[in-house]
Amino acid sequence: MKFFLVIGGTGVMGTSAIRAIREHFDQNSVIIANWYGKESPGFQIEGADNTIFGDINDLSCREQIKSFNNGIFEYMFYATALGDVGIPIKDATQEQIDHSNKLSFDPIPQLENELDITTIVAYSTFYTIRHQLSTYGAMGHSKENIEKWTVASDGATKHACIRAGLFESPSSRGIKLLLRKTSKNLDNLKDPLLRSYFENTPSSEGIKKFEEGIFTEEKEAYGDCRTDKEDLLRAHLELFKSDNPIFINVCGKKIWPSKEPLLLKEFI
Repeated sequence: MKFFLVIGGTGVMGTSAIRAIREHFDQNSVIIANWYGKESPGFQIEGADNTIFGDINDLSCREQIKSFNNGIFEYMFYATALGDVGIPIKDATQEQIDHSNKLSFDPIPQLENELDITTIVAYSTFYTIRHQLSTYGAMGHSKENIEKWTVASDGATKHACIRAGLFESPSSRGIKLLLRKTSKNLDNLKDPLLRSYFENTPSSEGIKKFEEGIFTEEKEAYGDCRTDKEDLLRAHLELFKSDNPIFINVCGKKIWPSKEPLLLKEFI
């Protein structure tokens, strides 16, 4: 019997991980899923055998996790993140980066040390494309930390990362909301690419143009775009089928492996 841990089990990636586990592994597999937000007593994450509510930075939450199978897990999927977005990655302050890392990255190596996990899967995006460099803020630095961590595996625990193109998520919605607010005063948009989408245009139309710009850039760079939940599911299944996955990339319907991290120093 295999045990699986999903941190952020209510999000898009966490949901995809749970679906993929159920599809690929023995039905006797046990899934422990964690979530944190506005508490809803009795809430159970669909597809999980046990749901743990709590902040992963809280010791009591981690102790609950350790109580299952003595803290031994076949896989852990770290599918939660929080950080300031809507500003250029290069403009994020160290305080913003530290705040983003607190949930988006720091718990990953901590859980690796505290638990006995065969493989840890984290998540990233194509944050070095022009549009993401302009808007991904502190989260871009957290994703780079994840990618550096992915290739730094030298212990008993294997590291892997699913790197995905733009899909609808709280992060993408947050960027659009902040851009809409910021664009009310064009002087706030220092980046000429962003500014071009909102000049002489209602903010709602500017957001649509911005999103289409991302899709166009993704398709030019990677061959496809408009990633959806089914594409994310297939990426997880591809990871499970791979002998020694490092990065599994998914952009639209296109899925491919790679080994190198995206480094911000080459772009900013």
